[in-house]
Amino acid sequence: MRNINYIILHHSATAPMLNQSDRDGSAISEVICKRARAHWESEFPLYRCDYHFLIGRSGKVFKGQPVELPAWHATNYKVNLESIGVCFIGNFQTGIMPKAQFEAGVALVRKLVYMFDVPIKNVLRHKDVISDITHRANSTLCPGKNFPYVSLLSLINKTPFEDIPPDYKYFKEIEFLKKHGIMEGENGKFNPKAFASREELALVAYRILTKLIN
Repeated sequence: MRNINYIILHHSATAPMLNQSDRDGSAISEVICKRARAHWESEFPLYRCDYHFLIGRSGKVFKGQPVELPAWHATNYKVNLESIGVCFIGNFQTGIMPKAQFEAGVALVRKLVYMFDVPIKNVLRHKDVISDITHRANSTLCPGKNFPYVSLLSLINKTPFEDIPPDYKYFKEIEFLKKHGIMEGENGKFNPKAFASREELALVAYRILTKLIN
């Protein structure tokens, strides 16, 4: 498996649907990937898409290039080798992202951040990447001026501990304990599989009883 150090966010700069029956974006997603395959398959026979994931306006997530393989999406060779490309289908230079698509994007990117231990500062828009062609950032408008980048990052970053991803089995319970000061973790991590000493258990019990008494 290659090292994943970046997640790069794109828009497709296309219509959100291929036609009126393409409500979830599956047809236009396939067209986007088919064009990429036609461009690269002579050099890379296993190539499937310029993006690893595509998200339709209904919130449906489509898989493109296998994560274990790089995709040519970021206009920077090194970043391409070390990144996952996530494409939100639509044109957000002119349009506004639907709520369902935004929420699906938050969930997907958040999952990828924790799965591959990608720093939040390395979740970038395509326009933030320094291009190998122009040797500067902002060489593209992608993912568009209306892309909700700040809102997406702020929601991705909301987690009680660095090592507790949002899909963790007991996420809500751990979040509750952190919020109410029952468990604080150490150095920003919860270490869910670590053993607790009697001293630590006594401290947790004390905090609970203090909350109940007060």
